[in-house]
Amino acid sequence: MRNSHLYLFGVAAVTLGFVAATPGAALAMQDEPAETAGPSTATASDMTPDQKADFDSWPVEKQTEYELWPAETKAYYWSLSAERQMLFWRLSDEDKIALTAMTGPEREAVWLNIESSAAVSSGES
Repeated sequence: MRNSHLYLFGVAAVTLGFVAATPGAALAMQDEPAETAGPSTATASDMTPDQKADFDSWPVEKQTEYELWPAETKAYYWSLSAERQMLFWRLSDEDKIALTAMTGPEREAVWLNIESSAAVSSGES
């Protein structure tokens, strides 16, 4: 089995473990009342000019996907480095939300796995 497959299984296991351990945390971000986390809480007007320029340069499909994320996930996305933003797009929406809900060492451990897997799959070993 390729290392990239092992990585995907690892990320899935960590995500499922996190969601199983704290199901309310991941679901709470999706189920917040409209007045606190409506679909447009983090809209284009909430972006900095640089973020808005990046957003405007994306294809429509990518913009639409971004708009469907919870506000916390949108805010977390913009806090990432450019390299991590690129890797963030490769994750499923469920994994993005679960990663957003994580904190500190747990989140960093998942990022180290994601980055090492990306390096292996691109042949950088």
